[in-house]
Amino acid sequence: MGLNREKCGYIGKKRTIEQQTLKKERCPPMYFVDDQHEVNYTITKLQWQDAKTDPEYAAACYILAVPIIFEKIVDELETHGSPVDWILDWEEEAAAYDLCGAAVELGKLALHLWNGCTQFHLLQCLQSLQGHHYDVVKTAMDVRMGKGI
Repeated sequence: MGLNREKCGYIGKKRTIEQQTLKKERCPPMYFVDDQHEVNYTITKLQWQDAKTDPEYAAACYILAVPIIFEKIVDELETHGSPVDWILDWEEEAAAYDLCGAAVELGKLALHLWNGCTQFHLLQCLQSLQGHHYDVVKTAMDVRMGKGI
């Protein structure tokens, strides 16, 4: 399917102190699809503690927590080393997740926000989404920019 961990810069990823301590700005409350999305987000942040201070982790956890994704991978959550492993595994055909098109596109967005992987097309992502998932995309981008973590 084209993506691999090395091509997307996953291997050996390091962060500087400057990258980890972005200036936090006041922003509106985070959007959640439903109450379960918020619960899932809390669970993912507990698994990946870096999500409390690192916007890359926080945005990936936020997207992973979307119910159409989380419900498909929750049983394997503890086997993942990062909040983007689920989509990397799916892209490498190493996982048998039954993901809908919107979940795959949100996963590609998570990878793009994680490390700027170039195999992502925003318009294609948006066209695959239902209306309430547009707000997920906007919130994920805000979180990645350091707002709301």
